[in-house]
Parts: sequence; C-alpha cells; structure tokens
Amino acid sequence: MNFTSLNNGVAVQIDNFDIRDINQQSAEVIKNVLKDATVVVLKKQDRTPATYTNFISHIGRIANWNQFNFDPITGEEKYKPTDEDGFIEPNNWPNPNTYPVQRVAHKRINGKRTGIFGSGILDWHANLNGPTRADGVALQGWTHCEGTSTTWLNTTKVYEDMPQDLKDRCNNVYAEYEYSPEVWAKGLPDNQLNKMMTNKSKYKMWLIQKNIIGKTGIYFYTNNRCKIITNDDKLYNDLYDFMFQDKYMYQHMYEIGDIVLSDQILSLHKRDQNDLSILAERVLHRITFRISNTGKPTWCQTYNNFDVINNNELGETKHA
Repeated sequence: MNFTSLNNGVAVQIDNFDIRDINQQSAEVIKNVLKDATVVVLKKQDRTPATYTNFISHIGRIANWNQFNFDPITGEEKYKPTDEDGFIEPNNWPNPNTYPVQRVAHKRINGKRTGIFGSGILDWHANLNGPTRADGVALQGWTHCEGTSTTWLNTTKVYEDMPQDLKDRCNNVYAEYEYSPEVWAKGLPDNQLNKMMTNKSKYKMWLIQKNIIGKTGIYFYTNNRCKIITNDDKLYNDLYDFMFQDKYMYQHMYEIGDIVLSDQILSLHKRDQNDLSILAERVLHRITFRISNTGKPTWCQTYNNFDVINNNELGETKHA
C-alpha cells in the first residue's frame, strides 16, 4: 500500500490496494491508518456488495446489518441477509452481486423508496448520534455518483491548530444534545423521519474527545440541538467559527467504486448536492461499523470518553 495526504492531511488516500485482497494483516494496517487519519479514501474499488461488506467487516464490527434490506440491483426493499440462524456472512451468500445493502438513494419503485436520505438536505452530521452509536461510517459510490460530492470536517486538524486559550476554554466542558434528524436532514420523507424518531434521545459528550489510540479532536455536533454547558457565553460562537473552516475540510468527488471511511467521533460530514434531479439517480452504499466504542448501553457511566444520557436525564460525569 501507498498513502497520499489529501488537503494537507485532512484525509489520507490508500493506493495500490484492492479490497478483494483484504486479510487480517492488511485490515490491521487500514484500521490503524483510519484511527490516525480520521478520514480514509480508497479509489475505484470493486463494488460487488458482498466484497464491499466483507472488506468493512474486517475493519470493524458492522452495526447496521438489520438495515441491509435493499436489493442492490433493483433497489427494491425486499429482503435482509438473515435466515433462521441469524445473519448470513457475505462470503456465504449465493450470489455476491445481490447481497443486501443499505442504499442512500432517492429513486422510487412502485411508489416505494429504494434507499435512505433520498430527499432533502444532509447538512453537517455524524452517525454518532449518542455514545452507543457506531463510530465508523463507510460510503461507496455505486452508480450515477460521478461529479457529486460529500465533504468531511476533520476535527483532529481543528484541535491541532486550536489556540491554547480556546483549548483551555473547551477543557472539562461538555454539551447536551438532542437527536434531531429533522434539522440536519431537513426534508426527509415522513416515513423515514418517523422511523428515525423512534430512536430520539438526549445525551451529552465532552467537547474534547479522544479515539481508541488517543487521537484528539472535537465532538461539536451543532445540528443535534447542541447546548454547551458553560458560563462562557462566547464559547459556542468562537468554537464554531474556528472549527468550520475550509482548511479542515476534505471534499470527495466520487467516481464509481470509491470508498470513504471516517471516524465519527472526530469528524462530521455533509452531502453537497441536494437537487432531486441528481439524487434521483445517485446511489451510495452505506455501512456503519465500530472503531473505538463498544456500543454497550450504560447508565450515566463513562467509557471510551463517552457519557451516556438516558430517559432525558442528566447524571454526574467523570473523565474517562
């Protein structure tokens, strides 16, 4: 493998690697690159759904298996990779080209959606909508994605450049959040929004976060109805203005087969095109997976730098 820095290290591109060749050794290399770089790009990879899923399963434990219910060829929402014994591994699926996927797509068949986030905006967001959520996301360009883009904000670069005074103001400070897809995904189809809102919750997290290898960044998810708990009235605006600068962003222009992996503790991302004429044909395949967090629910206890809030109550917190 070769590694190329993108936008002064905001992302890293892995070259000369074919995901069909993934094994334990190469997976460890890629996992370590992801943990360090936060955003990782692999260009023009095989897009066979079973191959893609097998690759991601080597990088981290897949979290959204139960949402793999779209036929990758037709887009119909008709099956899941399960049988009476549970989930069927990608390598055991009869036809690797038809392994079920989670699609990001707008196109409809017989009035039914063929993917999630098919309409509306996708403003700055992360999959980590609470401490127990999977902290890794993989997106692969499947079809009609050429010329479209997703932009990532790498907060490890934010933290590296942050003046000491601003770091001190963020230290030992947390924010309260309320899961708000109606804000960051404004215009979602009602059926998807209603389903997502069954997971509605409140949580809190420290502004300064570290992933499993100690890489430090910022968790500041402004679109999840964020309120910083502090007497520093200027902190929200000062942190926002410093964080959301172009120099900390990487815009990925898709080609067919491109894969982007990202650490969702330490990055945010947004879709750059929301025109329905574009979304009507554009398809990405989305997999969520675990990098640093265990995903095990706890009651107001800290693990891996996360603090969990359940039942809309706040408990006392301690640093991990």
